[in-house]
Amino acid sequence: MAAYKLRGLLQGVSLMLLSFVCFAAAGEAQGQTLYEYIDKDGTVVITDSPPPGVNVKKSQSLPKITEEQKTASEKDGNEKLQRYREADAKRKEREENIRVVREELEKAKRDEENYRVNMNQASGYAQRHHWRTLVDEQLKLIDEKKKKLDDLESRP
Repeated sequence: MAAYKLRGLLQGVSLMLLSFVCFAAAGEAQGQTLYEYIDKDGTVVITDSPPPGVNVKKSQSLPKITEEQKTASEKDGNEKLQRYREADAKRKEREENIRVVREELEKAKRDEENYRVNMNQASGYAQRHHWRTLVDEQLKLIDEKKKKLDDLESRP
């Protein structure tokens, strides 16, 4: 019973500590002041600690992102998303192919077993020969399915 209470106490302390860290980090990010100045080359510099002796202007927000930067960023994001979707579709297709081949392999094994039972119960040579031919065909099919399954499972 004491272990149960201790676990609950640890969870509560962990939650309080996490909350404190989140609030402290948020306060520091909100309270940071940014300064803007122009350097010798005429470039606008935004920093949180300007060098001494420079004429600075307080800036309340981060610099604006240009439309070109936005479109380039969106384009990169869309390309990554498209690649992810293509990879996911390939993975799903591969998994589906593996599932289908496994089902086909199991069916071929069941059929082979049924043909073998029928062969053993056959009364004449012609019937046994017929069932033996079907058994041999199923064994070949089983080998093909196993190879196909091994090939599919070995691909990345």
